Amino acid sequence: MAEQGVGNTALGAAICRMIEQYQPEKIRLFDDPIAKELVGGTIRVLMQVSGMRNYTLKQTDGILPGIYGVQICRTRYIDDVVETSMSQGIDQVVILGAGLDTRPYRLPGIERVKAFEVDLPSVQETKKKKVEKYLGRLPQQVTYIPLDFDKQTLETAFAGTDFDPSSPAVFVWEGVTQYLSEDSVCQTLAFIGRSAPKSVLVFTYVLKSIVERRSNIPGAEKMLDTVAKNGAPWIFGLEPSEMQNFLAPFHLALVEDVGNADYQGRYLQPIGRNLVVAEIERIVQAKIN
Repeated sequence: MAEQGVGNTALGAAICRMIEQYQPEKIRLFDDPIAKELVGGTIRVLMQVSGMRNYTLKQTDGILPGIYGVQICRTRYIDDVVETSMSQGIDQVVILGAGLDTRPYRLPGIERVKAFEVDLPSVQETKKKKVEKYLGRLPQQVTYIPLDFDKQTLETAFAGTDFDPSSPAVFVWEGVTQYLSEDSVCQTLAFIGRSAPKSVLVFTYVLKSIVERRSNIPGAEKMLDTVAKNGAPWIFGLEPSEMQNFLAPFHLALVEDVGNADYQGRYLQPIGRNLVVAEIERIVQAKIN
């Protein structure tokens, strides 16, 4: 996957999080005051106009209905997993393919743990400049680790860092797996599976039926064509029915596999929010045996 494509996908996710901040507090799924600082000045100004926000959402969901919904619901779910993990004593948070993820700068209590952001060098350097400009300095508890998943190993990348493999960690892998080869996905899971017992992994995946162009979900073909045209084709997918067996060789035990129905029941219906959530992507939470 080209680095430009990676940057575009990270920007798209950050814009969705930024738009969510304009929802009334009582129905907002999460607070992310930093997203607007990472998207760039022009976009930040444009998104202050409700008409531009509505236009952006219309264009996004015009490709496939529910893209915005899945972006913000997965953010909330992963936030919950990370916060729960920290409350249970896990003091290492590893964000793989961090993009413009803001969790190390906004989650309550995150300043008391060690956070590691792993991403392509070019994406990472741009983000660091924006974070430093906003905060005045780079947070001491955050370590930035440059890595190309398709060319380097996590073992090599983490060598010499403060990461403690003998201590449990929570690994976040959001919006990444569909862009990687199966070998790269498996190598990453193998690294995570060698972590300390009670470590947690939360990752998103696209349905294999989508990637293989045999899905009947409206807009799936258009979505594949769009991401490929933008330089970030989807090449890897999984199915819920095969998840437990897929994870087992990596010493990972499936905790739950969630999607639209779960988001509706946990987050949206309780606050009376009517939001379409795409069925093309799901999230897995797993623990190291």
